[in-house]
Amino acid sequence: MQHKKLTLLAAGVLVAGGLLSGSPASAGEATASMLANTCAGCHGTDGVSAGPSMPSLAGMPAGYLKEVMADFASGDRPSTIMQRIAKGYSESEIAKISSHFAAQKWVNASPGPNLKNGTMVDSAKAAQGEKSAKKCGKCHEDSGRSIEDDTPRLAGQWTDYMRIKFNEYKDADLDMPQPKKMKKQIDKLSAEQLDAIAHFYASQK
Repeated sequence: MQHKKLTLLAAGVLVAGGLLSGSPASAGEATASMLANTCAGCHGTDGVSAGPSMPSLAGMPAGYLKEVMADFASGDRPSTIMQRIAKGYSESEIAKISSHFAAQKWVNASPGPNLKNGTMVDSAKAAQGEKSAKKCGKCHEDSGRSIEDDTPRLAGQWTDYMRIKFNEYKDADLDMPQPKKMKKQIDKLSAEQLDAIAHFYASQK
């Protein structure tokens, strides 16, 4: 009886060790949905963000998501924790995660009741932003809905998130990766204009 208990204990240690070390004791490779589930804490279930400072990823182009993750992993794109997270995945895992989110249906952000938190669309600002965003439309076609050529969707994204990112793109010290023509246009825009553009794209459905 004592020998049986020791045998069971040894087996339990081997299984636990396999889980911790990632050895063949684990049940095969992680699926795309399993890998993507680790992103849900910040980006919401299946990439539908529930927080105004976090972007929705559902329906974004896979190529764009892979490029951004690679930029995070290399340190080319400034981040708080995303560099550490991205570096933990292999290229094939990043490809799986990107394809998973790209296959999900886009869901527009849900504006909250408090404009001070940047979660509600201001119609007056959105009207001003439409004028300022005309040159953006050369790449972000169909009022920011188009995702052709791996262009990220802006229409229906969180107002607060876009305001933050636009200002980061404008900040020369951060040196955010961006197309030269985008940098050229953003440099011409004031913080007020960028704020209005954020409201314009957030207002699109």
